[in-house]
Formats: sequence, structure tokens, C-alpha cells
Amino acid sequence: MLNEAFCAATIGGLLWLDRYQIGQLMISRPIVVGPIVGGALGDFSVGLAVGVLFEVLWLRRPPIGGFIAPDVTFSSTVATAVAVIVRNQIYFDILALALLSFMLFMPLSFLGSKLDLLLRLCMGKLSIPAELAIAQRDGPKIALLFITSLVLGFTICMVAQFPIIIFGTIVLRHLLEVWPENLTEALKFAYFTIPAIGSLDMLAGNFEKSTFALFLIGFVSTVCCYLFL
Repeated sequence: MLNEAFCAATIGGLLWLDRYQIGQLMISRPIVVGPIVGGALGDFSVGLAVGVLFEVLWLRRPPIGGFIAPDVTFSSTVATAVAVIVRNQIYFDILALALLSFMLFMPLSFLGSKLDLLLRLCMGKLSIPAELAIAQRDGPKIALLFITSLVLGFTICMVAQFPIIIFGTIVLRHLLEVWPENLTEALKFAYFTIPAIGSLDMLAGNFEKSTFALFLIGFVSTVCCYLFL
């Protein structure tokens, strides 16, 4: 469990840098983070199932400008890691497990936003010597400050995630051991309500003909693939 937690926290820390510090290639989105972490721990399907829930719920709340959005990168990494580690120990339905892990660790999105704020404050202190280095055209110092900022961001995220993953694994494992079997089907059904709510929220915020048309095309295509493939 320790090795898996360390691996997940390391990957999560690297992907977390994509939120603000480097790249911003959208690999920090839950729909990407979940499968990457899940695949690294041996269960791509669980990672995808968890990532979808986090993605659709906060799809319209990206971290733009000074707005600190709920940190779904942090929470989806933890939720995926815990779900995969637990499923490697106890067999449980993927969708039901993904929903339980999502509900258990969704509040971490707001803890992650506090870490984002902490990182921005640290970056603000580094910006002063960075501006001086740029004015003096001191290339080595600029590179050092840049690397320092990346290491700081990675460390903040990784150090926070590692113990949470370990503790969360223990909690979720004990929860599954006492979970009533007759409620598993209810969890599997409830899993699909969150993507539905997220989709409706997205449509309500972008109610245009083109958006609605794309939604209908996606829905019809999904039904046709299910019926004929």
C-alpha cells in the first residue's frame, strides 16, 4: 500500500503542476488524471470511472485568472488511488466503488484550493528576486528560481496527498467490509446521476443551439453504438 500511495502521490504532484505552473495542457483535468493514476496502479477502468465524476461536476469552473477553483486534480488523484488500492484488496463493483470514493474525497477539492492559495503566496515571494534576475539578465538565477517554484509546487501537493491516500484507503476498506450488499445496486444506479447533473449544469450555463445540437449528437451516437456494436 505504501508503494502504491507513493506512486500515486508522485504522479499527482507532477500533474498538479499543469494547473498553473507549467504546460497548462489540460492533463490536470480529472478525466485525464483518473485514468493515468488508475493505469499506473493497475486499474485503468476505476480511474476513468472516478475521473468522469469529478470532470462533469466541475466542468464549467476552470482556474482562470485570480479565481481559485475547487482543486479537482488533487481530489481526483486521491479518490482514484484509494479506489484502486482498495479494489486490489477487496473485490467491489467498479461503478459503486467509484461513487463511494468520489463522495468520500470530494471535499478534498476545497482543501486543494487552499494549497493552491498557499502556492500562489509562495510564488509571490519568489517573483521579486525573479524580476530582479530578469532585469539583470541573469539566466542561471532565472532557471534556478523557475526550478525552485516547480519543486515547491510538486512537494506541496505530494506531501499532502501521500498521508491522505494511506488514511483514506484504511477508511474506505473498512467501509466496504460493512457495506450492505443490497445497497450496491443503488450505488451503481446513483453513479449515473452525477454525470447527468453535470451535463445539465453545463447546458444551462451555455444554452445555445450549437451546444444543444452537440449534446444531442453525442447522446444519439452513444445509443447507436450501444445498440449496434
